[in-house]
Amino acid sequence: MPSAKERSTRVWDILLAVLLLCAGTEFVLRGPVRFAHAATFNDYISPYVQTRAWMEGEDPYSPQDLLRFWPPEANRVDFLSGVRPDDSLIFKWGIPTAYPLPTFALIAPIACLPWHIAQPVWLVITILSFAVTIASVMSFSKLRPRTRSGLVFLAISLALAPFHTALAAGSIVSVAVAASAAAVWAGSRGHEILAGALLAAAVSLKPQIGLPFCFYYLVLRRWRIPAVAGGIVAVLSAIAVGRLAISGTPWLQSYLHDNRVLFAQGSLGDFTEGNPIRFGLINSQVAAYALLHNRDAANLAAIAFAAAAGLTWILLLGKNRRGDLALSALVVLSLVPVYHRFYDATLLIFPLAWSLAAWKSQSRAMARAVFVVIISVFLVPGGSALEQLQRAGHLVALRTHWWWNALVLPHESWSILLLALFLVRAMQTGAGAQVPDDPAGHLS
Repeated sequence: MPSAKERSTRVWDILLAVLLLCAGTEFVLRGPVRFAHAATFNDYISPYVQTRAWMEGEDPYSPQDLLRFWPPEANRVDFLSGVRPDDSLIFKWGIPTAYPLPTFALIAPIACLPWHIAQPVWLVITILSFAVTIASVMSFSKLRPRTRSGLVFLAISLALAPFHTALAAGSIVSVAVAASAAAVWAGSRGHEILAGALLAAAVSLKPQIGLPFCFYYLVLRRWRIPAVAGGIVAVLSAIAVGRLAISGTPWLQSYLHDNRVLFAQGSLGDFTEGNPIRFGLINSQVAAYALLHNRDAANLAAIAFAAAAGLTWILLLGKNRRGDLALSALVVLSLVPVYHRFYDATLLIFPLAWSLAAWKSQSRAMARAVFVVIISVFLVPGGSALEQLQRAGHLVALRTHWWWNALVLPHESWSILLLALFLVRAMQTGAGAQVPDDPAGHLS
């Protein structure tokens, strides 16, 4: 007869196996499969087309050039048929996007390929990026793959909706987060030049993703990592600018103009009611505006919170004995004051790993609170789903309630603020060293 402990272990193993199978199936169907069926339009096609324009010496930020270089095999989607090459493309669809010039130099090898080849190649790259992210974060957080905490981490990671959205959209955020995570892994192993090179890739692809990691190493006074990153970004920038200078193409005015239009009132980057999909954003201006109903006040509130919490983070850094906690707090804080879409919440993989690694530490209360917030909010794209239901005429009776508009619809933005508070509080309590998993790997 098996003992009670053996029966409990067997039940845990079965539950984890079922959880991994379900999460893996959801990951495949909601991520790679959706991208594979989005052959006409996705988030990757804009940087792909813009890079091809850049390689030809044309303005990558010009709507006219975007339409001119649009790959014929992609089949122009309905909204491009007969469209005028003006600000409406940026305002309504966010293309051409104001990527930094080093982005084009970095993804040029893929943009050289025809679209029908580049699309599956990019899908493979984003899937590999997910694997790199998971492996790097687990190593940095000292989560062992064969323990229960490690398996739970893998299952929840597969189930996180921001990863599904990023993969389905073909967003370059997948690669930027992977490069950042791999840089942290390399930095923890003392490979500082490699870490700097990886952060250079992250900053080049998505500055708001890569720069907080550079700041982390600056505060730690590990100068070589941000110095290498800055040097490589400077070289890529020189190459990118040089290509347009050779062809005599003016680009700066278009770049600045695209940025202004993207964040104009009513555009895709706007956090007010003028943007019909504003609850797909997770930066804290969304939550602040829902309460204050003033654009400037919402910006000020988000920046003030980030500044106060960031200063606290710096002051507490010396007390913290876990690098994964400090980094988790920083990446969550980086989501507060700056424009971020739902798929940027893939950065929550860092606090998720910390919460499981610290499950039995002296900061277990905060660790478990972080875990609960992440799994209760970010396993589904709640903000976008609620918006779609309202546009379809559902939930009409709730629209007049203040709590619905101020708390429920912007719940993802509020959750980011809550996670930031929990993580800074964990740093304040000392967030001691990890208690190793017991031989059976129980979380409780």
